[in-house]
Amino acid sequence: MKFIHTADWHLGNSMHNIDRTGEVRAFFKWLKEQIVEQKAEALVVSGDIFDTINPPVEARHEYYRFLASLLESCCRNIVIIAGNHDSAPLIDAPKDLLEALNIHVVGNISNIQVEDCVFELKDAAENAAAVCAAIPFVREADLRRFAKDSENFVDNSFGELYRKAYEAADSLRAGRNIPIIATGHLYAANLEGRLAEIPCGEKTDDGTKTIDLVGNLGAVNVSVFPKEFDYVALGHIHYPTRVAKNDRVRYSGSPFILGFDEANIRRNVLIVDVQCGSAPLVTPLEVPQVFDFIRVEGTVEEIKTAMTSICLRSFERNTYIEIAYKSEAGKNIHDALSECCINPPLYIVSWKAKFNEHRYDSKLESFGVSDVTELSEEDVFKTLILNKTQLDPGSEEAKKLIDEYLPLFQEIANGAEQ
Repeated sequence: MKFIHTADWHLGNSMHNIDRTGEVRAFFKWLKEQIVEQKAEALVVSGDIFDTINPPVEARHEYYRFLASLLESCCRNIVIIAGNHDSAPLIDAPKDLLEALNIHVVGNISNIQVEDCVFELKDAAENAAAVCAAIPFVREADLRRFAKDSENFVDNSFGELYRKAYEAADSLRAGRNIPIIATGHLYAANLEGRLAEIPCGEKTDDGTKTIDLVGNLGAVNVSVFPKEFDYVALGHIHYPTRVAKNDRVRYSGSPFILGFDEANIRRNVLIVDVQCGSAPLVTPLEVPQVFDFIRVEGTVEEIKTAMTSICLRSFERNTYIEIAYKSEAGKNIHDALSECCINPPLYIVSWKAKFNEHRYDSKLESFGVSDVTELSEEDVFKTLILNKTQLDPGSEEAKKLIDEYLPLFQEIANGAEQ
């Protein structure tokens, strides 16, 4: 069976207030063309359809318009699961109607059995071409019913969940020579590429944060997925990668750039040709980009030089820029760039100041309005701690206090955002 694996659309995302409606429409038009050109029999979308649990009306319209546009195509099956950014009830709400159109949605498993997540995928002659075990994002509370013991909770509970999913899928397959496809939306261990050597939630070399663990759960080992699955289509990681170098267990990545730290990452969907008991043939297909995103970072002088060079280039489409500069006494980044001709289609949409540790003053009044708008959430939290305790910013006691409480703040902030 041939299908397209994609994930992490984050419809309704407006990074730095950029209107991305045209970008979404262009992607959906291109994706439909690829479905037809590749003669794909199914489309599998592995979570985070929307960016928030209450997405804008226009984002919902684009979602349903796209699904409707596929009804007359060669794509006989559409599989959609909820991710951690999605509202499971919103995904599940039109379930009965969509299933009549061969669109299978699974938002939440809290009120259903694992067997209810398993169904056949049909070919053009309405014969079973594959069996799908569509497992969505699973919250910790729901995962507990699959835990056999508290030791190594994550792998034990996910392992039991996917074992039950495989058993249900294999029972439905009933000895037929058709593949079993599974889905998931989670953070897996042992990735390749950008996050390979960086623990999730840590900082990369450029100071940007890697994607976080989902909720309070740890990274999931590849061993939780039964080896009898012919393919596992995952979502949550925004770039294409295998899990533990396993060709059967993959992330497709997001078709959209969702942060300036992702600006140089190729955006793909995956064309997957899978047969029962054989290694899948996976072909990445690059998604054309509507906008360009550039991060410029360094000292004030380095950024001035880089921006002068950028302004001399010719740009054919909207190009959005993030300035990440090292704060230096007596130097103002806005004054430094005042002579640069930054005109459409160039737009600076984000300014980020990188302060040295001594910059965290214990007096909030020392910050001007422009300073505060360019501080990160972590910068503000550190300053609040120092203001509350009146500790010397360079003292060991202050560093110890920040190291103790900053992870808790980040966990709460991430939970609130989700």
